[in-house]
Amino acid sequence: MNVAALAEELGLSLSNQKVESISSVLASRARNSGATFAPTVREVLHGCRAEIKSIVLTLLRSRTQAEYSRERDRLFINYLGLSLAISHFASAVVSRDVIERLSRESICELENDFRDKGLAAFGASVRSQTLFTIWTLRKTNEVLLQIAGTKLDETKQDQDRRACLHFTFSAFRAQMALECLQVAMDAGIAVYPEVSDELVDDLRAMVNAYSWARQGLEIRVPSLDAGIEIPAMDDEDRQLIDTAFANASELTERQ
Repeated sequence: MNVAALAEELGLSLSNQKVESISSVLASRARNSGATFAPTVREVLHGCRAEIKSIVLTLLRSRTQAEYSRERDRLFINYLGLSLAISHFASAVVSRDVIERLSRESICELENDFRDKGLAAFGASVRSQTLFTIWTLRKTNEVLLQIAGTKLDETKQDQDRRACLHFTFSAFRAQMALECLQVAMDAGIAVYPEVSDELVDDLRAMVNAYSWARQGLEIRVPSLDAGIEIPAMDDEDRQLIDTAFANASELTERQ
């Protein structure tokens, strides 16, 4: 799947996109969001979420790797478009503080669900990869929330658009796989082994998303406001970046 071609098909120059878009999507999925959002907001988000679930259920009907890959490539643009619609809408009507709180709650809920039910639903290997992906998602979300509070130097807009494009592709590819596994787990849907392998492979894109998010924050370093610091990379960060480069090399070889 070509990233640039996907952006062109969606009509995205990404000049109006925000790398922190996934935080708003996560916020919309938090269980407490229904009690937080106004009824009109809930109605719009519910409609988008229903369409996304329909896409996920179509993917879960796949029986082979080839069938899943074909359906994923066909439906990803629809999934991404709906996710970005949720992001734009939520960001426009919900305060940043609420999005930050709900996105963190949503990640905690995901982690708890897969820790409690993932082993019985998918076995140890898939559960382990899923929990690692959620852990990476948490680290990524924290970077995105920092990005939301910084300003971008106008001379670095082209760099930022490139990072945003690749982040969006990687983050939502992993997010779509994560949603497939969550729906299957909650609904008791059996996932065929070949499809399970592909979902696990797609989950690994979250590491790439973290790498691109980190680049997005580093692009903004000269413009950081007083009191906002970019966290130094620790051993875990370096491991994620190294894994991202390995994933990118593997993808290039496949193409």
